[in-house]
Amino acid sequence: MKRLESMFILFEKVTVGVVFVTAVYIPVFYGWETEIYANILWQILFLSAVCALGSMILPLEGEKEVSRISMFVRIILYYVYINVVVLGLGLFYEWFTFRNGWQVLGMELAITFVYGMVAFISYRSQCREAKRMNQKLKEIQ
Repeated sequence: MKRLESMFILFEKVTVGVVFVTAVYIPVFYGWETEIYANILWQILFLSAVCALGSMILPLEGEKEVSRISMFVRIILYYVYINVVVLGLGLFYEWFTFRNGWQVLGMELAITFVYGMVAFISYRSQCREAKRMNQKLKEIQ
């Protein structure tokens, strides 16, 4: 249950990030006058869900501790997974073409930005939770 909750929270963060970068990416590479259709919303939701599913390789809080090296490897693998998913689905959905190097660079920048922001927000959230828990422990003692 905890895993499902964690994945849903990640799904929410990824969806917001993807919508934000989409709002920037489309005008930059296709212009402000570009018409987009409602199916892009379903594409974004599906992409976000597949990205959240990949988080299964990351350990949950309270699970067995992993070493720094193991955690680092998992983070790298998750980043690679995200790249494969976003570039693969982006190509499938025709969000970009590999023939246009600037679009590919834009997608990579978008992936890195969303990944970084989600990681940062998650880290800050975990720090706040740890502080809250430590405060509760002090109050109990």
